[in-house]
Amino acid sequence: MQSKHLYQFGPFCLDPVKRRLLSDGEVVKLTPKAFETLLVLVQQRGKTIEKDELLKTVWAGTVVEENNLNQSITLLRKTLGDSRQESQYIATIPGIGYRFVADVKEVHEEEPAGVATAPSAEPAPIKTDRRPMFRYALLLLVPLVLAVVGYAVLTRKTTPPPSPAVSSIMVLPLDNLSGDPNEEYFADGVTDALIGDLAKLSGLQVISRTSSMHYKGTKKSLPEIAREIKVDAIVEGTVQRSGDRVVIRAQLIHAATDRHLWVQVYERPMRDVLDVQSEIAQTIARQIQIQMTPADQARLTTRHPVSSKAFDDYLQGRFLYWNRRTEENLHKAITHFQSAIKEDPNYALAHVGLADCYNALGVVQIGALPPTEARRLAEETARKALALDPTLAEAHTALGYANHYNWNWTAAETDFKRAIELNPSYANAHNFYASFLMSRGRVEESIASSTRARELDPFSLSISAQRGFLLENARRYDEAIEQLRNVIAMDPNHYQAHWFLGHTYALNKQFEQAIAASQKAVDMSQRAPGALGMLGMVYAQAGQKDEANKILNELLELNKRRYVTPAALANLYIGLDNKDQAFFWLEKAFQERSNYLAYLKVFPILDPLRSDPRFADLVRRVGLP
Repeated sequence: MQSKHLYQFGPFCLDPVKRRLLSDGEVVKLTPKAFETLLVLVQQRGKTIEKDELLKTVWAGTVVEENNLNQSITLLRKTLGDSRQESQYIATIPGIGYRFVADVKEVHEEEPAGVATAPSAEPAPIKTDRRPMFRYALLLLVPLVLAVVGYAVLTRKTTPPPSPAVSSIMVLPLDNLSGDPNEEYFADGVTDALIGDLAKLSGLQVISRTSSMHYKGTKKSLPEIAREIKVDAIVEGTVQRSGDRVVIRAQLIHAATDRHLWVQVYERPMRDVLDVQSEIAQTIARQIQIQMTPADQARLTTRHPVSSKAFDDYLQGRFLYWNRRTEENLHKAITHFQSAIKEDPNYALAHVGLADCYNALGVVQIGALPPTEARRLAEETARKALALDPTLAEAHTALGYANHYNWNWTAAETDFKRAIELNPSYANAHNFYASFLMSRGRVEESIASSTRARELDPFSLSISAQRGFLLENARRYDEAIEQLRNVIAMDPNHYQAHWFLGHTYALNKQFEQAIAASQKAVDMSQRAPGALGMLGMVYAQAGQKDEANKILNELLELNKRRYVTPAALANLYIGLDNKDQAFFWLEKAFQERSNYLAYLKVFPILDPLRSDPRFADLVRRVGLP
């Protein structure tokens, strides 16, 4: 006997020795070149094969036009029941070539070895029982046994293996095939939209965008990525925009085994790009057998169509400017979000973008707007978004953020919990809820919520830096310092991490390091008042009162020309041990509802004031227990 190598996929079986394709056991007619093209694709399944490579392999030694290959591909698609738009077997990689994407099973079948087979001997006579009942039973039993065995063999060969269990997933950044680097933000935006839609599925854990972007352009294998990020499956693909059309190709891969579970190519008008994301999410849910609730279905299918210009403005605001989190870039992001809203007033996510920007401009670290004004604008725009789409977890999170720092404690917790209920995989909701819990003194709950945010977005530096702040408030200074230094190791110019690290070092009595970190934050923020206040406080605590007073004079002078957050001066006076002035500026912070005062109950920097009756009164008025 000799072994014959076969390839099975779906109902098809490819026999490279006899050069034939079978469908459910029946021979399918193919031209020789179409058969060779299919064989090459199947043997190199999962790999994108360029058109030139296919031409050189299948038409070796001859000069032919690309049209010959196109004809073979068309014939194969027709034979396999495929199409360019819905590819179960042969996917077109626009501008490059083709890839065989179906799951292939290689089998070895034993068959006679031809000339080596010995001549058969004359069969011996069969002794039969003369009793009629036994003979009739035997005659009936043999065909039945053969039928059962034959059915088992056939079903074993043609039934695909069951899909592996998938409860967690990550979307790798979609490759930009436009050839224009300036279109990267568009590819990133489509990736983000797909992540957002998948995250709406209550039975699926989806890794957040920041961690997904960590693997942009990576050379790591999918199993490697899966082990690092701890997911069962990975979605990867490409996006190409041409005029008012967009082509999106997505495939689902079982990460541990690198097995392709599904692939599809979509070509649609730009106005339908968000609908495509919803279709992909729903198809993936079916492929991995996630049970969609009616609420899941509604969140994925209820969608307002968005004009291409509004979508483009939103993507630029979110992915070119918002993520940089400086005052200048936040204002640029606002311009783009406002442009998107002008183009399409019913575009809910653009209103959320505005809310996020206003919330950020009002915090002590940036301090570009008085907090009451910043959060008024944030609340207005978040509520507009929710009026347009009550299921937006991002809008509930933005509103929860504003309510938290307006000391609307019950409303804030309701908002954060609703956001998590709508989108359990939205890492920012868990992250901001962790800050809320810490400000209420619910330390262990806060750290647990922060841990969940980090699990969902392990490479988010913003979440990691905020975790450092939470650990500082939990008075776990060594852990906080290690956490913040890890962030800075990944991004030496991370302003937030340097800002937190400076005062954490000071609390840990490491004053030389505290001054260096705080000075770095001042330089990176172009001498933002919040950063100056912390540097002055650290100088004072280190015994360098002259340097502290220089910064105090700078802040007082600056306060005559522009808005200066009162928290900056309160911190500096705490360092100088001037309690009366510290309470004077804390009262100003109270009048404008500074986010700083949300942490009165836990912030260690405020410890020198806690025994003063004025402090207890302030805590009571903020509404903290």
